[in-house]
Amino acid sequence: MNRLQDLGIKPTQSALGAEITGIDLNQPMPGELIHRLIKLWEKYHVIFFRGQSVSPERHIQISQWFGPRHAGYENMPILGDSTQPEMITISNVESDGLLGGGYIEPHQDGVYLPTPLAGAMMRAVEVPESGGDTSWSNLILAYQELPVMLKRKIRNLRVTATNIYAGKTSRTDLGGGKQFFAPDESPVYAHPLVRVHPATGKRILWVSPLNSERLEGIRNQVEANELLDTLKKHVDQDHLYYRHRWEAGDILIWDNRCCNHKRDAIPEGQRRVFYRTVIGGSRPF
Repeated sequence: MNRLQDLGIKPTQSALGAEITGIDLNQPMPGELIHRLIKLWEKYHVIFFRGQSVSPERHIQISQWFGPRHAGYENMPILGDSTQPEMITISNVESDGLLGGGYIEPHQDGVYLPTPLAGAMMRAVEVPESGGDTSWSNLILAYQELPVMLKRKIRNLRVTATNIYAGKTSRTDLGGGKQFFAPDESPVYAHPLVRVHPATGKRILWVSPLNSERLEGIRNQVEANELLDTLKKHVDQDHLYYRHRWEAGDILIWDNRCCNHKRDAIPEGQRRVFYRTVIGGSRPF
């Protein structure tokens, strides 16, 4: 195990995603295999491993194979308490758990930051009998499916997003008892609506239905709003998604640069305990 020849790849039958087999993430990993996992992450956008058991320290170490820890910005919180810890608990039952048990709309993590997150890693410890599935959408495919004339229209536009953990745009339902909410509005950063994946060079339709707020580059704001609404509906089509039914022991890593994700509600009385780290990103281009 943990040899390159032991590696198995089982693509999902969806628009993205692959299960990786023949790997024990708790055991030493040769550099050539880590490099291969990074390339698979860039290719499939979501990769996951079943039946894993790792310590919090090993979780953080694995996450950093794919990129650096996110360096926080003052008064620009992401999911987590005021310390903005390296690892957070996502749970509907733990005292430090975040995100509760409700439905979470499709979104990208930290899309409002000057350097949005490159990705994240989630580890499932307790999984409900039903509900709580997470679905990821392929924003590269979403761009490819746009009509040629619309691609031309949007190629030089920029998009801004609201910080749901700051100021009047705060969404207290999407935090938790220990979520840090900044009292003041976050600075606004405009990023390319069509961004380029820094590793593959593929174009991405960079729209986050939850909090993409405004298009820049169209003078008529009514027209801009209508176009943004159209693009939000476009990236949320069923065929663009991979839906993941969690099992205890799952570790899943997603590429936040080219995916939205959303979560189903968790039925009342069922437990869900996950741990998550994020991967620092760079300025989109």
